[in-house]
Formats: sequence, structure tokens, C-alpha cells
Amino acid sequence: MAEPIEIRADLGGRRITRDQVRAWESRRAGAVLRKLASRLGERAVAELLPDRTIAELLAAPLAVQRVTLTDLKIRLGHAGIYALLERDLVRSERMARVGLAMSRGRTKHSAIRLEVPGYSAERFATWFENLVADNREAEMVDACPDHYLLRGLPDGRQEVVETTGGSPMPTRFLVDYTTTDALTVPVDPRYPIQIAGQAVLDDGLVIGGVRHQFRDQDGAVNALLTVQFPASLPGRFIRQHRWHLAAEFSNWLIAAAPVAATV
Repeated sequence: MAEPIEIRADLGGRRITRDQVRAWESRRAGAVLRKLASRLGERAVAELLPDRTIAELLAAPLAVQRVTLTDLKIRLGHAGIYALLERDLVRSERMARVGLAMSRGRTKHSAIRLEVPGYSAERFATWFENLVADNREAEMVDACPDHYLLRGLPDGRQEVVETTGGSPMPTRFLVDYTTTDALTVPVDPRYPIQIAGQAVLDDGLVIGGVRHQFRDQDGAVNALLTVQFPASLPGRFIRQHRWHLAAEFSNWLIAAAPVAATV
């Protein structure tokens, strides 16, 4: 499928094509569709998807899978997502607390670089910040199959339920974009636009964070996207989360084209 913009991705020093990112997204879409079918059961799936079966969706193009997954999650609602993933979220929070204690303050970073010719860094960053501020849940969830719930809270924080990296289960956390004290991701002075915040649990325990940095260079937007994890997390998870970042931000960059494109 033709896409309106060119996206150049660098994952850990390795150039990745858009087709490779889409292939990763397609594999994850299939995995999430199977998970939802297993958890919901035949009757619930038929109620939510009266016009097609899971088997048909697994064979459908990625664009169809993406739209259907987003619709499924939005129709389930916040309470439905909590109920569907209750056991996973309890286990993953317990594992996050243990992993954080084992790390003893040490961290690891999952980072990628994206470049889009004919884009404005400031315009895209503003679009992305408004995505959270305006609480456009469908657009936030739509960016990656592993997103289950992303919404802005009344206190300004963002609630996230997603599968990070190569984790076998989703986790829930809050991102506070007003606080960066616990971030170990360095500020790169070459990137004047920063979107950063700490990831915390409900009791305020910091389990990680994000620092996404943007700049304009030679008529293109350059994005340095970084997520901070506890150091005890296996390296495979860190490497897999690069693909998650590539998928979600590529899709957000495409969605932002009417605002962020300069040509």
C-alpha cells in the first residue's frame, strides 16, 4: 500500500525499511487478534465483530487489521480492557516492582532514529502533544497493535496499557510529562524539541520513562526516540521495543501529515 511520506528508520545503527516495520506490525496484529479471540470467546467476538471472523481478519491486509483492532478495543471500553487483562496487569506490575528492585537504580535504554523528509519537527511535536492533551484515544491506540488503552487523565498524566518490547504480557503505567528527575536518558543539545516524562505506577514508583527528541535538518525532521527501562530487563526486550517505537511513531508521523508536512 502506498504511503504519503517517506520514513527512514535506524534501529540500533541498522537501517530498517518501512516494509520490515510493517511486517513486524502485522505479526503483532495477528498475535493480539488471537489473544483477544481466546480471552473473549466466540460469542463475544461475534457480538463485537458481526461482519467477519477472526480467521478472516488474520488473512486480511494490515490496514484492515489495524482498523478492526482499534475498533475492538474502543468498543470494549476502559472497563472491558481492564477486565480482559486483569490477571496480566497484576502479574506484570508485580514483575515490574521486582525487576526495579533488582536493578538497584541502573537503567537500560531502547532507542531508534526516524527521519522524514519534508516535515517540520515543531509541527509534528505540537501535533503529538495535542494528541495527548485532546485525549484522542482512537489515534493513540491505532498506532500499534500492542496498544490496548492510551488516554489522558484529568491531572494531565497519560494512562498506558500496552505490551512493551518482547514482554509476554501487557503492563499498565502512567506517564507524567511534567517530571523528568528520574530519567537517565541524556538530553542531546542538537535536538531542541523535547517530549519527556517519567513512567510511574499508581503509588508513584518510577519504573522508567521516555525522552523523545526532535530537530529539523536539511529539510527533514529527525527524531531520536528513547524509552528507559530497569537494567534487569533482558536485552531481547530492549531490542524488541525498538520495533514497537518504529511502528507507533511511523504511524503517528503518517497520521500527522496534514499538519506536519512542509511540502
